[in-house]
Amino acid sequence: MKKRYLFTFLLLMALSLSINAQEKNNEQLWYCYVETVHPQSLFDYQEMSKELAVLAKENDFPFSFYVWASRDLDYEVWYPINSLKDIDAIEASWNKIMKKWGEEKAKAFGKTKSKNNSFTMTAMHELSYMPENPRPEIAEAEYLQYQEFRIIPAMQKEMEAVIKEANQLLAEHNYNDPWYIGKAGIGLQTPSYIGWSYGKDVLDYYQQDQKFKDEFGEAFKPLNKRFINCIASVKSGEVFYKKAFSYVKE
Repeated sequence: MKKRYLFTFLLLMALSLSINAQEKNNEQLWYCYVETVHPQSLFDYQEMSKELAVLAKENDFPFSFYVWASRDLDYEVWYPINSLKDIDAIEASWNKIMKKWGEEKAKAFGKTKSKNNSFTMTAMHELSYMPENPRPEIAEAEYLQYQEFRIIPAMQKEMEAVIKEANQLLAEHNYNDPWYIGKAGIGLQTPSYIGWSYGKDVLDYYQQDQKFKDEFGEAFKPLNKRFINCIASVKSGEVFYKKAFSYVKE
């Protein structure tokens, strides 16, 4: 996959930036639980995940969650949370659901997965580009690209300055495609940041990506050069939104 560093960001996501108390601090804390599925168990995993989403709704699960899947069978379950204490509350709430689901099904679901891990991320609105009329809207997003970039410690302030300058340039030209920046937390190498952007689908994403390069490629060259000088390493990926496995608390 090509690496555009500053310009090809991923949703984790679409990660819908929930409105809650953290908006006052211009931040949103996210907890991500990643499940890697056995290839031979993919159908069973998907069917049971749909059942769990229905149970979450029926039992008024206290946290929304958004599921994004990679091509290599990693399923990322993203929860917007208010504090790290909510992680224990999420686990306790799932334990209640599993008891209602039954021990046999719970064990069968566990066997569909080869491994799991988790991490936290704080979405930083002050570094994200969020136009008033985004194209597409977050509810339309089904495809997302992201980059996790580890920053040279002494270059963090410069990196943030470059991003703010890039956002200002886009705002001056009324650019409508948003991108988001988050700071890595527990479970990820630090200092690291995660960037992401989304499209209605794969074709929509790459069409807009080409439009971006045609419109801003030259103007962003000096910013891109400065940004690359801040990076120690970068990892890129793509995920697809799984609405049937997700749950939005009303």
